[in-house]
Amino acid sequence: MLLFTERKQREEILSYLLAGNSAQMDDGAFVDELKSWIRFSYGEALSTRDGLFSKSSGNPALPGWLGRLIFSEVFTKDAENRKYVSQMRSSAGIAVFVSDKNEPAYWAEAGRCSQRFALQATALGLCHAFINQPVEVPAVRGQFATYLGLGGGRPDLVMRFGYGPELPKSLRRPVEHVIQS
Repeated sequence: MLLFTERKQREEILSYLLAGNSAQMDDGAFVDELKSWIRFSYGEALSTRDGLFSKSSGNPALPGWLGRLIFSEVFTKDAENRKYVSQMRSSAGIAVFVSDKNEPAYWAEAGRCSQRFALQATALGLCHAFINQPVEVPAVRGQFATYLGLGGGRPDLVMRFGYGPELPKSLRRPVEHVIQS
């Protein structure tokens, strides 16, 4: 894990976040898939117990039909980039989880490390949120890896952390509904 708490470092990482977010927002298929996973209302969140409940990201709960109708009007590249600028500038730091090799076992270890970090942050009363856009767009990931000086390493997960308001959690289905024995 690489930890960044200096303002200059966070601003530099913000540029990669905005590049990745802009690329994703320009990808119609990405936006359509994201929209399909948003649960706009309490009823949708309760009935599906998956996806991302709109209130979990600081947005209002709306009737599903209304949320889907206005989604493209309010979920724009400029609006999302402004939101990320504000969030990043109010965060205490950024953690980047890195794999030594570009292989599944190393990716899984990076995931375990991020899980341990998130659990410890929660125990300490810190909020945290993934900001993975710098690693989700291949061209940006390569530039980000170069910025980080990773050589053969691979940045896998990016998380911001700090103090902030607690938001509602997205619901999840019980394990037995997902994994069949």
